[in-house]
Amino acid sequence: MRSMSRGSGRGVPTSYKLAALLLIAVLAALFVDYTGIYDIPGLQVGGGEKPSLPGAPGHETPCSYPTAIVTTDVAAWDSLDITTSRSIGTDVDVVWFRYHNGWIKLGAGDGVDLSLTSADNDVVYMALMPSSQYYVDYEEILKMNPHVSWYGYKDITGDGREEFIFKVDISGSTYAEATGKWNMPLVNIYLLTYDSGFAFAPDGKPDDITGIGTSTVTKYLKWWCEISAEKKGVAIYKVVITANTSDISKIKLEKVNIPGVGYLDGGAFTQDVYTDQIMWTYTISQNSLYGASYLKRPVGDPNEFKFTTVVELTLDSDDVIEVTLKIYYLTPTEASAVLSDSVILSAS
Repeated sequence: MRSMSRGSGRGVPTSYKLAALLLIAVLAALFVDYTGIYDIPGLQVGGGEKPSLPGAPGHETPCSYPTAIVTTDVAAWDSLDITTSRSIGTDVDVVWFRYHNGWIKLGAGDGVDLSLTSADNDVVYMALMPSSQYYVDYEEILKMNPHVSWYGYKDITGDGREEFIFKVDISGSTYAEATGKWNMPLVNIYLLTYDSGFAFAPDGKPDDITGIGTSTVTKYLKWWCEISAEKKGVAIYKVVITANTSDISKIKLEKVNIPGVGYLDGGAFTQDVYTDQIMWTYTISQNSLYGASYLKRPVGDPNEFKFTTVVELTLDSDDVIEVTLKIYYLTPTEASAVLSDSVILSAS
């Protein structure tokens, strides 16, 4: 009888080998199922690449693939009346960009196809350029679109005019089997109608004050403005108050109410003393629509935008001081305009 070497494996029946391999396969399958590896989204078992387009809804996003076509979906509305629509391409231009070592235009408007790659990381940038009738209500846009975040206010089109730019997360896009394209989540744009009739109210200019005397007293100068019609607004960017004296002992700015900002102590203003006047300046934004205080008149609003100014006076008997309020605001094209009114304060 032929002897067998211990541990050599020779002579082991083939049926035993097959049984052992089958047992290992079963144990491996049980381990995979127990650890839940099959439940991990996107895990590829057995290698291979993703198809060029997804075959069924899942955890995929457009930029999960080397290339994808995403169709834009955007609508525009009146900021103070969301039942009133505005026209894309007429009331506001919408231009889509990617950023790859610089701004690259992808397309413009609603319902246009954007060609993206995996390098875009499911992000596109939306630049808004309204007509001269409208402001971009960027705060309302951010509030009403959870997939939209702020990027900046700068000129990326090269036309010399700054644009409001938003970062749009398109990871929630849905794939359409019929077209082989992705549909972007809807982006709602809100526009505020510019009020070219912004002015002091007929009784919103304080009367001159006489007989103030020479004791130290506090006086309230009650200016207030009106927006000419409901559903309109204006962007305030600076408030300046001047007194036609260079003697800071005669007049002190105590506080000023700026609508949309609140009551500000006089110390919040920059004080400049010249040979013929004292000037107090509060800058809300640097001549920019971004950061300005937007005064809005919704339906039923009382329409009183108060710029009450409080001054402390210590006058000599023959003093007559003129105090002037200037309210600077911007049109949608960022042209500067100003409202101005003066009041006389007299000791006698």
